[in-house]
Amino acid sequence: MADLRVVFRIVPPADTSYDLPDCFLTYVQRFDIVPQRSSTVSTTTTKSPCPEPSSSLYVLKRAKRTDDSIIGDVVPLRQLRALVDLVPRFHEATPRALTNKNSSVYSTEFFLNKYFDKEMFWALHNIA
Repeated sequence: MADLRVVFRIVPPADTSYDLPDCFLTYVQRFDIVPQRSSTVSTTTTKSPCPEPSSSLYVLKRAKRTDDSIIGDVVPLRQLRALVDLVPRFHEATPRALTNKNSSVYSTEFFLNKYFDKEMFWALHNIA
């Protein structure tokens, strides 16, 4: 799962000859699944990459390195498979500075909205 930040294409200067692939590229930032307590497991200490029990939605968090920088990479556009909807996950204290325009940038956790479309719903519904 990744957050698409920019789509671009490398165009070499006209007077030079580079052996570049003629394709569109993207810069994406990676998300990881946050392990949740499974409602089917009897012990409360076991966590696994499963949906949150109360919402039945997967919880995602931006992948970070040990120095807190966000993990991102350049990948070809043709490798992207599907559009998904991420909903910011708010806790007890939500910063007042969050708006509908900046909440996807400043939020740290998100729900993967499986109700976004029917194909996404059936793909994620049958996993859990």
